[in-house]
Amino acid sequence: MTTRSASLISTIALGLLHMMVHAQIELRYEQNQTLSYDEVIAAYNYLDEKYDQAQLFNIGPTDIGRPLNLFVLSQDGDFDPVSIHERNKTVVFILNGIHPGEPPGVDACIEFSENVLSGYQGMDRYLEHAVVCIVPVYNIGGHMNRSPFNRANQDTPQETGFRGNARNLDLNRDFIKLDSKNARSLVNAIQEWEPEVFLDTHVTNGSDHQYTITLIPTVHQRLPDPMARYFKDEMVPALFQAMKSSPYEMIPYVNWVTRDPSNGIGAYFDAPRVSSGYASLFNIYSFMTENHVYKDFRDQVKSVYYFIDALVDFANQHADEIIETKRQGDAAVAGLDQFISAWEPDTTQFDLLEFKGYEMVRKTSALTGGQSMYYDKERPYTRTIPYYQYFQASGTITRPTSYIIPQAWDRAIERLKLNGVQMRPLNSDTTLEVESYYIEDVRHSDRPYNGHFRNSRIRVRKELQTIQFHKGDYVVVLNQPRNRFIMEVLEPTTEDSYLSWNFFDPIFDRREYFSPYGFEKKAFQYLEEHPDLRAAFMKKKMEDEAFATNHYAQLQFIYSNSPFMEKSYMRHPVYRYMGGLDWILEKK
Repeated sequence: MTTRSASLISTIALGLLHMMVHAQIELRYEQNQTLSYDEVIAAYNYLDEKYDQAQLFNIGPTDIGRPLNLFVLSQDGDFDPVSIHERNKTVVFILNGIHPGEPPGVDACIEFSENVLSGYQGMDRYLEHAVVCIVPVYNIGGHMNRSPFNRANQDTPQETGFRGNARNLDLNRDFIKLDSKNARSLVNAIQEWEPEVFLDTHVTNGSDHQYTITLIPTVHQRLPDPMARYFKDEMVPALFQAMKSSPYEMIPYVNWVTRDPSNGIGAYFDAPRVSSGYASLFNIYSFMTENHVYKDFRDQVKSVYYFIDALVDFANQHADEIIETKRQGDAAVAGLDQFISAWEPDTTQFDLLEFKGYEMVRKTSALTGGQSMYYDKERPYTRTIPYYQYFQASGTITRPTSYIIPQAWDRAIERLKLNGVQMRPLNSDTTLEVESYYIEDVRHSDRPYNGHFRNSRIRVRKELQTIQFHKGDYVVVLNQPRNRFIMEVLEPTTEDSYLSWNFFDPIFDRREYFSPYGFEKKAFQYLEEHPDLRAAFMKKKMEDEAFATNHYAQLQFIYSNSPFMEKSYMRHPVYRYMGGLDWILEKK
């Protein structure tokens, strides 16, 4: 072979390789197709290799055995989160593919990344004051489980992934309990990068309307001041205005008040178990986009692309305000005295919203012969409707100075650490007077919800007790920006408390019992020595005929109101300490 021939073959080979590399990043949403997982990672690997301003990180394991990746765009090639924050750059964290049947964000983020890195239409300016972190695909197991039949309500794209992950978990219900390896890896990355802005991309069904994209901003009233004001009055309106100027006008997520949205819509309450609700616990400006399932896939991708563009552009232009309001918010939360433990919609106030929908009508189904509801696209309308976006507190709790968690409850302790909660182990056995919660009423579910038989409708009473704690038990001091997260999971009555997610279920079992034959003599003696209990016992016998004729119930009454009854039964194993902190702060 001649040198010239070898050179020609080498040139052709390089050209073919170049074509193959570009083929890896060629998006096919115009052809109603979304990329496979391997194609997605190949695209980001290509961008990593081509641009110094990008790097693809392995941030931990997932349940399918593939690593979870994080793609970072940084103008000066600085990929150290500490250094980035020291230089006052906002961090925008974008999560894709949490539900793999909802993939427009997966494809849109690849196109957005390439355009920013290549400087398309000057988009490299977005990185002047911002760093962008992108999870290419979060639910890798579900994304790899592709089928044209995974989404019964969706015509596009041709194939999508499956909602459940490799353990059949809905990862958008796993942000508090952290059952999946995916969630533990992701949460660790969020705590490491400490973003100011968070976005999770989704697709939704429900009512039909004229919008391709809708938005769930986190509930602004849960954010601390001045974040709440800035979010509601500046940031969210600016994003809606930017989308109105794009080809894809946006509307708040269509959360019905009644099934017909023309009667009004309400803000979606994103609980801590879901992505944006979780992020907001750490004083992060958080969003979920919800593309509309009935729109063409190409338009879904393009519309979320425009939103990502608007969000990153805003974060870059307003970096100083975002960073400063979050700093003030962190300080406010660290000093928070009252914690709102429950919320309810405030229907007394609402805003007016222009809404572009379709008339809702009923017709006889050609399939079943029954009455079917549908939206008539031949009858579009534009109407002013009420938008109920306000919530009010329906429960408050006073902050303790600290919580004390016995080391035995290591599942809870591990998750607190994963979430960046600062805590200290006791270095010696210590006796303290603390507030203990006793569970007075609880409803145990009879079927699992995302892998857990949950506890709900929890009602408690509080009791002051002297408890012996041991070396190695943990003290969580409530003087940190993560106070809202801490109280959300450690107070038993909150919607997504660790108690509600079964972390402490052994407290619902008794470990000590009494035998009527063996206990009757002690019961009689205890009543004789405690006249107040005896009076209560006699009163109950007189007023309750069934009790008066039930030998075991009478002994149970005495047992339950005596020291023989185990103190740990139905006692929440996280204790509230209300005293001063010198004793713990002095112990290193």
